[in-house]
Amino acid sequence: MRKLQAVCDDGIVGLHNRLLLQLGYESMRRRSEICAFRFDDVKTLPNGKHALLLRKSKTDQFGEGKLIPISDELVELIIQWKDKIKQTDGVILRSFKRDLSVRESLDPAAVNKILRLLQRKAKLRDIGEISGHSFHVGAAVDLLDKGVPLERIMLRGGWKSENTALRYLRN
Repeated sequence: MRKLQAVCDDGIVGLHNRLLLQLGYESMRRRSEICAFRFDDVKTLPNGKHALLLRKSKTDQFGEGKLIPISDELVELIIQWKDKIKQTDGVILRSFKRDLSVRESLDPAAVNKILRLLQRKAKLRDIGEISGHSFHVGAAVDLLDKGVPLERIMLRGGWKSENTALRYLRN
């Protein structure tokens, strides 16, 4: 994660890519879910901590929603991004036009392309090809390494079955 973030430049594209990496890692969500997060999904909780509202997911087809805790670091990246693109509503992640102005939204298929580009820039050839699923796997393994119980990892990653969570952790 840090090696990928390190190859992001200080320009608008670099900020976007650092945000994508942090958002994907902390939320542990699928590409389509990451691309659907909106600025108004960032919530400040009564205890002063922050969360993202996941409105709907593959495992929540009825859209009951779920709050996902996020770091102050991610909140700061979102604020920087919002200020940079001069937007206060709509989706957080967006694609670029040739002149580097932003479009309405980022297509989920573009996430893998961005990740592979960053992987090549970081010269991370020995870890296999990364993709949107790497957010699930990397964050889950890091949580397991920190001693977080499987039940909490499952809750955070949105897995209902131990078998599914263990399959990700084995990979």
